[in-house]
Amino acid sequence: MNRRTLLAWLALTATPVLPHPVLAQATGPQAARLVVQDTTDRMLKVLKLERNLLRQQPDRIYAFVNQIILPHFDFTRMSRWVLGRYWRDATEDQRSRFVQEFRTLLVRTYATALLEYADQTVEVLPLQAEPSATDVVVRTEVRQSGGPPIPIQYRMSLEGTAWKVYDVTIDGVSLVASYRSTFANEAAKGGGLDPLIAMLVDRNQRKQVQDP
Repeated sequence: MNRRTLLAWLALTATPVLPHPVLAQATGPQAARLVVQDTTDRMLKVLKLERNLLRQQPDRIYAFVNQIILPHFDFTRMSRWVLGRYWRDATEDQRSRFVQEFRTLLVRTYATALLEYADQTVEVLPLQAEPSATDVVVRTEVRQSGGPPIPIQYRMSLEGTAWKVYDVTIDGVSLVASYRSTFANEAAKGGGLDPLIAMLVDRNQRKQVQDP
């Protein structure tokens, strides 16, 4: 399973498509785990049912990504951590433009990864957290034929009444930390945040979902 396929599991386990009675009744940090468990089961079912259609019309995957992922990720927090000092020095316009392009980049990355789904299974492990916790790590393992399970951890925080993902660690590698290193190098090389945003705009315009 390559890195793009691993990123798909972030999309698969982010949040439920529709309200679910189990989730509505859950309280405290255990609700974060139930979000992951419930959505994993339901999204895998959707991907199996729509597999042939998505192979014929791969661009349809964007609808899944936009509907399921985007409303339930804290992209502003992720962007702030990814940019580090560049965020602190940025104007509101620069911040807004970066968040939008970063969202688009992840949408396209996840969309491509989802098309690579090949009957992997996910086990959501028991959550270890205090009942009053508002920031938790939900641990999962992706199980695949012919290879060891791959650990994936989701960092989630409670914002109002909703649990949102703000980072994911795939086999020990943080998504935020990885992008932070890449974007810092691009910003330093380009001379600031505007060239980095321009690079993301160009990449997002050129990147297309392709049928695997």
